[in-house]
Amino acid sequence: METIGKVEAILNDRLIIFSSSESLRLDEIVNVFSVIDDSKLKEMGFPEPILCPKGQLRVVCSQSGNKYLGERFREVKKRTRKEVTPSGVTRNLAGLLAQLQPEIKEITEEIPGEWSAELNESQNLNISISKVVSVGDLIGRLL
Repeated sequence: METIGKVEAILNDRLIIFSSSESLRLDEIVNVFSVIDDSKLKEMGFPEPILCPKGQLRVVCSQSGNKYLGERFREVKKRTRKEVTPSGVTRNLAGLLAQLQPEIKEITEEIPGEWSAELNESQNLNISISKVVSVGDLIGRLL
């Protein structure tokens, strides 16, 4: 593990500005580390702080001055469940048979997974970012 930068600002519940001493690519995943510096660890022979991964950010785009816009993200998980409902055809033929021969459907749902990183809510600047395009908005390319 190596450190290449630090979190500079938490813009909202999803976006973060961070610095990096290295060039990063669009969609590259970087880790956020917690620094563990404890006297007990030093007594055990760990003279330097230990870096512990605590989350991940995805690079959205580069900014000026080696700054990057990053986002925390969620992987989508698929969950399959079975749903038992009385068959419509059977119900029309005989109401009692519908109870005895239910139709079983397999339903696949996409549910959001865990966030890739937890953000410190007390440091959140709560800056909303509008998606409405207006005359005068800047145009550019993502790197």
